[in-house]
Amino acid sequence: MYDNQPIAKRQSYNIFRETTDDSVLVKQYGLNPEVAYTPQINTAIINAQHRMTYSELISEGKSPKYAQEVADTHRKEASERVSKDLKARKKAK
Repeated sequence: MYDNQPIAKRQSYNIFRETTDDSVLVKQYGLNPEVAYTPQINTAIINAQHRMTYSELISEGKSPKYAQEVADTHRKEASERVSKDLKARKKAK
């Protein structure tokens, strides 16, 4: 997990890289800094969002089954968006 240490800037791989650097996302989601500037950052973000969605729904009083279904649906949609974006970037090169 992110330990407040500086992260050396390199090529960003996140799908938002034109507006947000990997180091910002590592800090925002509390990710392992080793995923910064690697293609794995998108998967790490999706998984962090999945955990956050699940936790938020549980804290709102939703059932674990419902929370899991919603979080899983959001993760699937996010994974598809990332995959589509990365394919489009490859074609653009």
